[in-house]
Amino acid sequence: MPIAQACLPGATILVTDHDVIVRIAIAEYLRDCGFRVIEAAGAVEARTVFQHGPEIHVLMVDARPGGDSGFALAQWVRRHDPRISIIHSAGFARKSEAAAHLCSGGQTPAPPASHLRERIEAMNARHGRRVRGARGAKARITPRRVG
Repeated sequence: MPIAQACLPGATILVTDHDVIVRIAIAEYLRDCGFRVIEAAGAVEARTVFQHGPEIHVLMVDARPGGDSGFALAQWVRRHDPRISIIHSAGFARKSEAAAHLCSGGQTPAPPASHLRERIEAMNARHGRRVRGARGAKARITPRRVG
């Protein structure tokens, strides 16, 4: 099942990233598309959300979300609830593309991923940060298993 179908409008997405600017920008973008979004600064916080928070439909995780590797977190999630769709990505350019892909199935048409990338770049510039997206990397999307 494509990730856009697995993530219907109103679904809950957990955005896990140690970079607060990237995490906030992506979360706001996804909220604008009609999704419920919860943010976690790292793997430990994400596990707490999974154990004590609302039902999560999609995990969007950085390769290094803080406190653990994104792959270790994804394995933990897969063991605890294999129905959850997982998006692995590194670099804000690829994260922007993955968010736009999710929004393609949302309630509200999403602006292009380039708008999100530009917003992240502007936020970083305001804070004197220079961050480059992983232009050569692809977001890895694991669709929800059915059955």
